[in-house]
Amino acid sequence: MKKPPILMKFAYPIFISCLLQGCITTVATSGAQAAYQHKSIQDTLQNQYITTQVDREIHWKTDKYQTSRVAVSTFNNIVILTGQVPSQKLHDDLVRIAKQVPDVSEVYNLTTVNSPASTLTQLSDSWITTKIKTQLIAANEIDPDQIKVITENGTVILIGTVYPDQADIATDIARSTDGAQHVIRIFSYLHLSKSPVHSALG
Repeated sequence: MKKPPILMKFAYPIFISCLLQGCITTVATSGAQAAYQHKSIQDTLQNQYITTQVDREIHWKTDKYQTSRVAVSTFNNIVILTGQVPSQKLHDDLVRIAKQVPDVSEVYNLTTVNSPASTLTQLSDSWITTKIKTQLIAANEIDPDQIKVITENGTVILIGTVYPDQADIATDIARSTDGAQHVIRIFSYLHLSKSPVHSALG
């Protein structure tokens, strides 16, 4: 019986070694992805819980806002209130009510003293939001999951945790979207070797 060439004796261990290295790399990558997805799911559930609790405080625990239209959104434990209320007092009370909910880190009250927006306006706002989200998904430089988009009466609110250049790209997209009249940015900026820094409204 013929002996296999010497080269073949070395080929098997090398091939197995490559396979093992590949397996280790795959497991490590999958583990990181799983951890990221788990945190993302936790954050989403936390935001949904806060939104539900704030909405409950405004619309269920009091009847003061029966003639108001107040929408509650939450991202990274930051609550954004949009819509219309009939008086300045009701407008001012909203921040106090929202801050009573546990785990709320900050509240932006963007409601206005006015009559509730019409159904047509609300549909237009939804369409603007959809168009912006679609463009954010198409932009390779941005993780769309890190930016929340809200539109109220033609005003677009962008909130998220991003790098400064990503914030600028998202802002340009929103400003160039048909129907968007004004853009408000509520960003925490990521910097290398630095903690996130909240930007001012603008």
